[in-house]
Amino acid sequence: AALAPPARLRGLAGDATPQARRVEGREAAALAQPVAELCAEAILLADGRTERAILASALARDLRQRVGGSRSGSGALWVAQDADSNVVASCAIEVGRLSPAALDENRLRGQNPLEADVAERPLLSSLAVSPDWRRRGLAQRLCREAEGLAREWGYDEVLLKVERDNRRARKLYRKLGYRDVAVDAGAERPEAGPGGVRYVPTVQVAMRKDLRRPPADTVA
Repeated sequence: AALAPPARLRGLAGDATPQARRVEGREAAALAQPVAELCAEAILLADGRTERAILASALARDLRQRVGGSRSGSGALWVAQDADSNVVASCAIEVGRLSPAALDENRLRGQNPLEADVAERPLLSSLAVSPDWRRRGLAQRLCREAEGLAREWGYDEVLLKVERDNRRARKLYRKLGYRDVAVDAGAERPEAGPGGVRYVPTVQVAMRKDLRRPPADTVA
């Protein structure tokens, strides 16, 4: 019998790490759903089929709006796919008007924009890796791609927000050069309910990486 292509054999054996690539336009819109499904499971820890489906549908709509636009320098999406084209890792970056604590203008209504130091800043999001593909450097590679694009866009920092109790993610981000800058006790996260998605209170940590002078212990 004929042998399968080497790349497929490596993928099945788990030896080959998929390459991260940026997706745009129609492809980004088409991949928003599988990326959202990955994020629902890996980030929001949705463990039931119905819960995952509800959250993924909402996340996919949001992702298409954030990174599927045509305006250059506003948002981008990267994915890594296995030999069967399944999305096994993802990362997005978008530019929004944010405070240094990663609060958007809607959260800062009533405050003087100058005092709040609101400016266009890049925000990393949707960083997720399938459990079977972790500890292969995918998260590091995806972050590096996003940070490189932020530099191309003319920014010298990247912000992100992570659940305060997600110690594994916070440890990873610190390893990659991000440092805590604020705690957001008024944050919300999506949760699947009987009537669809609802947003429940949570506590998140805002983290920042200085792209000009990253910490000395940052993993290259």
